[in-house]
Amino acid sequence: MSLNTARMDHEIAAVLEVVEQRTLSFFRDELGLIATGIDRRLHHEERVVLRAMTAIVAVGSTAGLYVAYSYDDSLIQAMTKRYTAGLSIPAGEEELYVRETASDIVNVIVGNCTADLARRGETVTLSPPVLMVGARTIQGRSETTIAALTVRFAEGALDVAFVGPRLLFDDQLNYKGGNS
Repeated sequence: MSLNTARMDHEIAAVLEVVEQRTLSFFRDELGLIATGIDRRLHHEERVVLRAMTAIVAVGSTAGLYVAYSYDDSLIQAMTKRYTAGLSIPAGEEELYVRETASDIVNVIVGNCTADLARRGETVTLSPPVLMVGARTIQGRSETTIAALTVRFAEGALDVAFVGPRLLFDDQLNYKGGNS
C-alpha cells in the first residue's frame, strides 16, 4: 500500500464515521426509518455494485472523494412518500419527486457533515449532487480506495460508497486514471 493510498484510507475512515452517524440520525429523525443492520467494507481492487438510483456529491478535503448514496427502489419510494408528505404531487410527476428526494437527502446529510469535518481541521467543500439512474459497477484499482456502508431498513437497503481520490474518477464514478 502506498503512502497516498494509506492517506486516502485514513481520510475516508474519518468521513465515513461522520457520514454514518448523520445518515442514521437523519433517517430516524426526519423519515422515521430505523436501521436494522449495518455492514462496513473497505475495498482497494475489488468492485462495488451500485443500485438502480444513486445520488453522488464530491467532498473536497485533503485529497477529495465522492460520496454516493445508492438506494433500493423500495427504500427510495418509502423515503419519498415520507419526505414529501403534505405536498400535492401532480399526476405523472411522481418520478421527478423520487429523483429530487434522492438528490436532496444526500445534499442535506453530507452538507451537514461538512461542519463536523471542518471542526476537525479539514477544509471542506461540497459539490451539487449528480443523480445516476441504472445499476452500475465501480471497479477499484490499487491506487484507489472505496469504502462502503450498507444500511438495512425494513423498507429496503441503502449503500453509501466513499470513492477516492476524486481526481481519479469523474462525477459518474467512472475511473479515469490520472497522473497523481
